[in-house]
Amino acid sequence: MSTSRLAQLAAVAALAAFSLASAPARAVPITYEGTLSLPATVTGSVGGNGWESETAAEVDFWRFSGRAGDFLTVVGMRLVQGLDPVFTLYFGSTTADASQFLHDADWGGLTYLALADDERAVASGPGGDPALTSFLLPITGNYTIAIGGISSAGAGPFGYQLQVTAVPEPEVVLLYGAGLGALAALRRRKRVTDPA
Repeated sequence: MSTSRLAQLAAVAALAAFSLASAPARAVPITYEGTLSLPATVTGSVGGNGWESETAAEVDFWRFSGRAGDFLTVVGMRLVQGLDPVFTLYFGSTTADASQFLHDADWGGLTYLALADDERAVASGPGGDPALTSFLLPITGNYTIAIGGISSAGAGPFGYQLQVTAVPEPEVVLLYGAGLGALAALRRRKRVTDPA
């Protein structure tokens, strides 16, 4: 082969390599593990530091519907000693590219609300377990929980359990109870005034 032919082949190979290297990466959308019907208890597995490094592939995403005024409680528990679990609560749900994941800010159409880390002491292992208790849901709609690992003892995967409950605001319960009481009083009154 001639030198000029080798130079041409080298130039074509270099151009092909450059084209492949500069091609845009394919978007990988966030995938949810499931939709929770509250109250719910679910299990899964996550990477040891995916939440901290904002690596969505090592984080589990769960969605649920909530009502404004409900008090939300979310508790994450490690099923394996080496995991240090942490989670974030967002308003909304998303199909955004996984590379957009942020653990402590708005992203991909989600509105950051709160995060929980180390609220519950554990007997052994790194850190504590996360718990968000009596969080007042501000808006009726869909919510997302992103759970993963932070400063865990290794890369994982590590098992976890997530418990999610929502109860109406006390004033709503009182109003409901007062309404039922009024209906019972009217029914009783009608029986007394209209004996059949």
